Amino acid sequence: MTSGALAIPMPSMITIASDILGTLSVDSNSLLTFPHGLLGFPECRSFVLLPSERAHVYWLQSADYSSLAFLLVDPFIFFEGYTLDLAATDLHAASPGDVSVLAIVTLPSDQDERPTANLQGPVVIHTRLSEGTQVVLPESSYGIRESFTL
Repeated sequence: MTSGALAIPMPSMITIASDILGTLSVDSNSLLTFPHGLLGFPECRSFVLLPSERAHVYWLQSADYSSLAFLLVDPFIFFEGYTLDLAATDLHAASPGDVSVLAIVTLPSDQDERPTANLQGPVVIHTRLSEGTQVVLPESSYGIRESFTL
C-alpha cells in the first residue's frame, strides 16, 4: 500500500535577505529569472516579486543582492490610457493574460515632489514561465519619469 501524499512535492522555501524588506522566506517556485538582468543591472538575474501593502504596488527584490529592490506599480491602473505592444517584448507571450507589465518607480527626495514611473522601460513578466525582461519602447509617447500620485 502506498500513500498518494508521498507523491505530492512539498514547496521548497528559500530565504532571501533584503535591506528594505528584511528577511524573506519565499517558495523557490516564486523566483523570477531575468536572463538579461535589468537596465543598469545586467548581472542581477534572479528576483522575487512581492505585493506591497498598497493595491497595485509591488516590490521586485533581488535574490542575490540584499540592497537591490525596486518599487513597481501597475501602469494600467496609475496611468489612464497606457498601452504596450506585446510584440515589443521578446517573451513570446501567447496572450496578454500570460504577462504582467509593471513600471519602476523613483521616489522623490523632497516630500513636496511626486514619485515618477518609467513608462518607456516597463518590466514585463511572463507569468507562466516565471521569466522577465525590461523592454525599451523607443517610439513611446511616455517617458522615463512620468509623475503620478501614489
